[in-house]
Amino acid sequence: MSVNQERRLARRQKRGQRRVEDILRTAGEIFVEQGYDHATTQMIAQRADVSAGSLYQFFPNKEAIAMAFVEQSVQRLQCLYDEHILVPKALELPLPRFIDHYIDALIAFNQNNPGYFSLMQSATLSPQLISAMQGQRQEISVRIMRVVQAFAPGSTPEQCEVLAVVSYRVFLALLPVILQADEQRKQIFIKELKTILFRYFAPLQER
Repeated sequence: MSVNQERRLARRQKRGQRRVEDILRTAGEIFVEQGYDHATTQMIAQRADVSAGSLYQFFPNKEAIAMAFVEQSVQRLQCLYDEHILVPKALELPLPRFIDHYIDALIAFNQNNPGYFSLMQSATLSPQLISAMQGQRQEISVRIMRVVQAFAPGSTPEQCEVLAVVSYRVFLALLPVILQADEQRKQIFIKELKTILFRYFAPLQER
């Protein structure tokens, strides 16, 4: 292959990558607005400003788009934990400051990756997509357990599992309220969420 051919191939690959990014970002927006059930490939193609034929070059159907979207979102979330949350500098913070750091990071992630939460809450996903999401969530659950173990050092593995489930479910319960609120009320709900988690974990550090 000549140098010019290699350059043309590289440019096509970059354009393809950008187009995939546009499709996935648009899909997330539409999953939020319409819900997964009512979202269509036509909606996604129109919003992303690509033809249906171009979209089908990358994704054969809506489920394939959702699978790629989930994989991308979870990879980003894993990086957030590994590079921002589960680092010594963060884990050595006092509990109130760590909760500020942790919750702010997770809320920013959900604001910057619209659609991830909507897919998680959808009740009519295919068995294949449910299975894929469960596998991806397991990767995140391992990281949540590491957070809990750091701030509940006297707890058994079984107790840490319960703490992780309860704290995560509290976060999920308030997340849609936070994401849908105006800025003033958003800050109020975030503060309440942090207060709940602090009061839940503070006694555990005294064991």
